[in-house]
Amino acid sequence: MAASRGCPGPLADALEESEDHVPLPSKRVKIGAASRELVGGSNIDTEEGKRQRKTAAAAVGEGPSSASPAVPTISTPPLPVRYPPFPRPVPGKTAWELRISKLDKKDPRRDLPTVMRPTDPHTARSVLSSRDKAVIRDVARSTVTVIATYEDTTNHFTGIVVGWNETRMCTRIATGSVTIIGDDHPKPKIFIFPFQLHVRLSNKTVLEGEVLFINEHYDIALLEISSESDLPLQVPSFGSNPNYGQEVFVLARDLDSYLMARPGRIEWLEQSDHLGRNCHMFLSCELPLVGTGGPVIDLDGNVTGMVFRNYNLNPRVLAMSTILTCMEMWMKFRAECSNPTYFSRIAHPIHGLRLRTVDLLDVSLQEVLFLDHNINSGYIVDEVSVGSAAERLGIRSGEVIVSFDGLRDHTLPQLEDFLLSLGWRFLQRSTDSSSTVDVKLYVGLPKKTIVEGQLLFFNHHYDIALLEITVNFPLQLPSIGSGPS
Repeated sequence: MAASRGCPGPLADALEESEDHVPLPSKRVKIGAASRELVGGSNIDTEEGKRQRKTAAAAVGEGPSSASPAVPTISTPPLPVRYPPFPRPVPGKTAWELRISKLDKKDPRRDLPTVMRPTDPHTARSVLSSRDKAVIRDVARSTVTVIATYEDTTNHFTGIVVGWNETRMCTRIATGSVTIIGDDHPKPKIFIFPFQLHVRLSNKTVLEGEVLFINEHYDIALLEISSESDLPLQVPSFGSNPNYGQEVFVLARDLDSYLMARPGRIEWLEQSDHLGRNCHMFLSCELPLVGTGGPVIDLDGNVTGMVFRNYNLNPRVLAMSTILTCMEMWMKFRAECSNPTYFSRIAHPIHGLRLRTVDLLDVSLQEVLFLDHNINSGYIVDEVSVGSAAERLGIRSGEVIVSFDGLRDHTLPQLEDFLLSLGWRFLQRSTDSSSTVDVKLYVGLPKKTIVEGQLLFFNHHYDIALLEITVNFPLQLPSIGSGPS
């Protein structure tokens, strides 16, 4: 049994008896002492040190005459500091806080995406589901930042990868022409002022860009970048034209190439701009300042259009089919241009009309149009340009163009694609004659028809009456269902 505290016992007697006798340490103790001595022990050449080193060497080996092998040392990297070195308080709270802030900015962990705050809180609030995030990340590989620098002015916009040439190791990017032209110059700055054009990728790589062509009618430009190394880019999947009421996402990149996303909807809206263009659709959401030229994608990740800022109005959307047709037309007919960059061979009929579709007319007015004129589709003329071909043909505001070469119920973006196809045929003929379109017009004023009716019966209990008219009138029996539930 062990002795109680303060009282001598057998264990204490044994220790007293062995004061003059030093027991031999075990082999494990010898090895540990030798390791401590070699790694961090004292280097003082004392008799005790010599005796300990001799004992350690004998313990590690098999005898006094054995050679002492080197004890392996395991080098471990130092653990990272939990916090940066904290300075001592200095007189003046502001100066001390500045020192803390400077040290905090030097912390390399600040750049880890796992500890960073979202650069765009709107994106963080708008994109929540895993499916939406996966779709947006996939299209993000096709979204870049376009930087145009002119003198002391730098414009940042967004671009879409639309093509890849493996032979030349170059990538083609579509963006808005305002990136190069600007809002205050009638012609592109590339032909007037020296400027620099660069493209920043998602991995912060910056490459020099070249302008291939510009088209001011559609506000689009085609750029090209080249690199001998692999780039984190891909050509996206292109879908059909956007549809009215469709839920979409708009992507952009900020000044540091961080991804931005905005959810929105294609509005049931048709507006012509100051140039009389009818080819745009409109978004319900606001667009970031750098959003011009960014892709509009459907919920399956297909790029269906390009978005443009529209000052204080809804952002404009140009269908991707129109953009791709323009680029194909430029590639095919650019050799025939003296300056293929600015004067690109993109032909489309200039009809001088501001149009709306009957499909988006108010339902009560649709009924009047059908009852009085038997018209249920077509294009309403809002304005006719002075001196245009349409004015010379006698087309006036308020009339309805029933068909464009047989097209009746197409949307305005689809009508624009049809007009581009006419321009394509015109360029293929390589003649100076004008391309013509067969237009069928219906001109008339709304009228009311009043006929005499005969009362057949009425019922006070149900407040109903039955009438009868005898006239050849475009009426039809509705589909009658069961009672309301």
